[in-house]
Amino acid sequence: MNTVRTLLVDDNEAFLVLARHLLATVPEISVVGLGHDGYDAVRLAEELRPDLILMDLSMPGMGGLQATRLIKAQDTPPRILIASHYDDAEHREHTAQAGADGFISKHDYEHRIAEYVRANMVASVQEGGAHG
Repeated sequence: MNTVRTLLVDDNEAFLVLARHLLATVPEISVVGLGHDGYDAVRLAEELRPDLILMDLSMPGMGGLQATRLIKAQDTPPRILIASHYDDAEHREHTAQAGADGFISKHDYEHRIAEYVRANMVASVQEGGAHG
């Protein structure tokens, strides 16, 4: 079975550790890299060519929205899921306008991330729809 090559990007080290731990229990996911800001996200998206980026909305330097715009301009960009504590209509709209493929509240992350990846990524990777 193919796995979803996933890049995690968040300025909160504790959240990265938690996210990696949660994703380690999902056999369909392989975490291929970790980043701490939007600059890391753009660079690692180009270097690692992940299928999926799980990225924080608000980070110092370059945030998730600006990084999403830059990554989506690349040839064959990965899917991008923005995660944030700011879960309201305005933030979700900004996320969609930036080109992100989805949004997940960090409050629901623990219970919904595996479901999201299974529903939105696994079939695509198995059919060869994502690069990697």
